[in-house]
Amino acid sequence: MSPSLYSYSPLPMMSCLRESNLRDSRLWLVFLLCLLVVGLLVSLIIFAVKANSKGCKDGLRAQQECQNQTDHLQHQLTVAQEVLQRTKAQYTVCNQTVENLRDSLEMEKTQSQKQLKKLQAKGRPHGTPSWEGGGHREAVRGLWGKPRGMLGEGMAGLQGVGAPVSCCHGF
Repeated sequence: MSPSLYSYSPLPMMSCLRESNLRDSRLWLVFLLCLLVVGLLVSLIIFAVKANSKGCKDGLRAQQECQNQTDHLQHQLTVAQEVLQRTKAQYTVCNQTVENLRDSLEMEKTQSQKQLKKLQAKGRPHGTPSWEGGGHREAVRGLWGKPRGMLGEGMAGLQGVGAPVSCCHGF
């Protein structure tokens, strides 16, 4: 074996291999990028087909109807809560009016009983029963007419407010 046969330089061979490897790796990179683009296009086409399908459109329509119904129910709830607040306020006013009317009725009842006792003591002769005293009956009716009139006015006022009269069961 002579040294002349092995007289080539190893450097050009390495550079050739490097260029070949570099070219091959570029080809693989281009091939992988093409596969990626094709995969993305196929995925996009599948998504577009499914998005425009009848089931998807029906689901979207159902979702929109559900949202509209929810908005409508939310509005109704808000209105009902406002009505409830107004009704509570009317209930409070009704209860205060009932208490005021009861107090007024008790005061009037006490005053009428005092006046009735005074009239009975003044108007009847000694030993005469209280129901036989002449004009006492008209005086008593006049005294009791005033509280009844006030009670009727109070009830009419409650009906004018719009509160139900059923809150006045105590009478």
